[in-house]
Amino acid sequence: MKKKLARTATYKGYLPEMMVYIIVWVIVLMVPIVSDFFDLLSGKAEEMHWKGIFMLWLNMLPYFLLFLLNNRVLAPFLFLKQKVVVYVIASVLISAFTFYVVYLFSPSPFTMKRQQVEQRMHDRRGERPGPREYVVPGVPSTTDTLRTREARPAPRHPDFRRPPFEEMPFFMPLLRGPFLGRMLIVLLMFSFNIAVKLFFKSMRDQEAMKELERNNLQTELDYLKYQINPHFFMNTLNNIHALVDIDTEKAKQTIVELSRLMRYVLYESNNRLILLSKEVQFLNHYIELMRIRYTDKVRIDVSFPMDTGEIQVPPLLFVSFVENAFKHGVSYQSPSFVSVSLQIEGDEIIFCCANSNYNMTEDQHHGIGLDNIRKRLRLLFGNRYKLSIDEKPDCFNVQLSVPIS
Repeated sequence: MKKKLARTATYKGYLPEMMVYIIVWVIVLMVPIVSDFFDLLSGKAEEMHWKGIFMLWLNMLPYFLLFLLNNRVLAPFLFLKQKVVVYVIASVLISAFTFYVVYLFSPSPFTMKRQQVEQRMHDRRGERPGPREYVVPGVPSTTDTLRTREARPAPRHPDFRRPPFEEMPFFMPLLRGPFLGRMLIVLLMFSFNIAVKLFFKSMRDQEAMKELERNNLQTELDYLKYQINPHFFMNTLNNIHALVDIDTEKAKQTIVELSRLMRYVLYESNNRLILLSKEVQFLNHYIELMRIRYTDKVRIDVSFPMDTGEIQVPPLLFVSFVENAFKHGVSYQSPSFVSVSLQIEGDEIIFCCANSNYNMTEDQHHGIGLDNIRKRLRLLFGNRYKLSIDEKPDCFNVQLSVPIS
């Protein structure tokens, strides 16, 4: 099944290229028909010359065969495989051999021209009477002169008769003007074919790169998400463990809140985008879990909009900042604070998180949360986001601005 789908995708990728070739060849084959039709409309011709059109198509047959050979064999297996020298040599040899054979088995255009001239001269002699002959003694008559001229062999002009094959050097067809003209047409035809192939190949490669980037993005986002989740749940379970002996009812309530968070993480976070209202609800549940753990010495301020409409954001976008604020900004010995706010301004979402600056360590602001969120922001928004971190001796501020999806 997978192989069949892959072949179908491949055919779809090559379909536009094949359509270009079909359209071009249809136009080339229709040119003599259209030209003859316009001659018929303008009165230059009395009827369509289908025999001449078929002969012209027959002359195009070697070019069509060479095009197929180049399109299906030479270009894919030589030129696109970076074997340019071999491609050029093979193209020249095959084209030369093709036209050499065509030259040998087709009548010479000069011989055909001579036959047409002789036919016209013969027709004229049959239609027009000759001049009156005056016989002068001692002077040959006009009839004798004509007979003498007819008895003489016609001068052998090199262009009026093709020499026999055994008398013709093997390289002579290669030096004829028509051959060089045909080779020029083949060169242009092959160049056009290569240009079209390279154009569509670049489009297919670009699409493949975009698909690879999307896959890499999803893989990295999944990796980042699975890094965040265990870290988050580990802290939450520690909170529940601390409440079991202190306040059983609060521990039960905390378990209910945790189950809601788990449901969100397991089901909602698998989507590429979720409603901002659900993300805000998730943050509220998380902050409430943290509020249960700490005493009144920790001031927790929350400001979220009541109505977020249909705005969507990537899931778990802000929880890393809140998690780091509680992890590194709360002290059990000194008064501490955590302030979280979110607002919508125009076409941007502005998220702010501030906390007291306690429990400083070497990797405090370079741990799993912030490093991952920076990387994830680059993957999701490119250069369309703004992240500013302001660290002071007593306060640590983070402000994130992302565009509305």
